[in-house]
Amino acid sequence: MSDCCAQAKGASCSRPESKPGVCPRCNTKGKPVATVTVKNLVRDHTRVPATMTFSFCRTPDCEAVYFSEQAMFEKSDLKIRIGIKEKEDPIPVCYCFDYTRADIYQEIEKFGKTEIPERIKAEVQAGFCACEVKNPAGKCCLGNVSEVIQDRVRDMNERNTASSR
Repeated sequence: MSDCCAQAKGASCSRPESKPGVCPRCNTKGKPVATVTVKNLVRDHTRVPATMTFSFCRTPDCEAVYFSEQAMFEKSDLKIRIGIKEKEDPIPVCYCFDYTRADIYQEIEKFGKTEIPERIKAEVQAGFCACEVKNPAGKCCLGNVSEVIQDRVRDMNERNTASSR
C-alpha cells in the first residue's frame, strides 16, 4: 500500500518536501507533487527529469496541470483526464479504483447515500492503493470523493427545498 492513503487508517499523507510554485498560466499557487506522479501520468515521461520539482495546478479552468521553473505539462500532455479540470462525464474522482462523479451521483440518487468511500477504504486497507502514481494530485482521493458527495447531497437538498415552496 502506498503511504499516501495511510490517512484512511488515521495517519497523514506523505508530501513532497519542496515548496509549491505559482502556476505560470493562472498565477495560482500550486500544490507540491512527487516527480513519480508526473513521470507516470505524462505521455512522454522522458521529458520529466528525475531531479525536477513540480507543482500541481488545481485551478479548474487552467490548462496547466504540472509546472516547475523549467517545464510545464498541460491537460493534453497527460494520459488521463484530470477530474477537477473536467466539465463533462466521465469525471474521474478515484483513480485507483475507477470511480467517477457519475458513479457517486447514481448511488446517491438510487439509495439516498453512497458506500463508495467504504469500498475505497477497504481496498486501501487490503493494500491496493496507488494514489501516488495514479491520482494527478499525487495524494489520496478520499477527500475528493467526500467533496463530490457533499456537493451532491447539498444540491439535492436545495432542489427539495425549492420544490416544496
